[in-house]
Amino acid sequence: MSTISREPSAGNRGTRSATGPTPGRISMAFAASWVAMLAHNQFELPLSPIDIENTGPLLVDLALLTAYWRRPTSRVVLVAILCWALLNLVIGGLVTVLPLPLLPFAPEQSLSHYLAHVVYAAGQVPLVLLSMASLRQPLRATL
Repeated sequence: MSTISREPSAGNRGTRSATGPTPGRISMAFAASWVAMLAHNQFELPLSPIDIENTGPLLVDLALLTAYWRRPTSRVVLVAILCWALLNLVIGGLVTVLPLPLLPFAPEQSLSHYLAHVVYAAGQVPLVLLSMASLRQPLRATL
């Protein structure tokens, strides 16, 4: 059974029955994600903050954040944010610290390197949790 929503739907077939994270909270989560990645790169790699390895992810963050600000109830945007955060968590935070033969480099196996990756991975957690919590909220039909 469809219900009539008094909120503008912008052509969406459904909206979340409860609001997702505020733009401020999601902005803080994106900031934590990028700062953690930047901290890792500054500590482990001879990169400038303006190198593409740092500014590229920042541009992706800004694009996803802009999409969220424009359509905070969009499941597509939330899934894209979750995928980006999980990619950074799993690949950047976990896989690249392991001495795997499929990597094009041999990561240093030291406590300082492990700690840099703990910081990197921990910085992704708020974005993962916020996007997952928002995606778990039920949809309701709108006309």
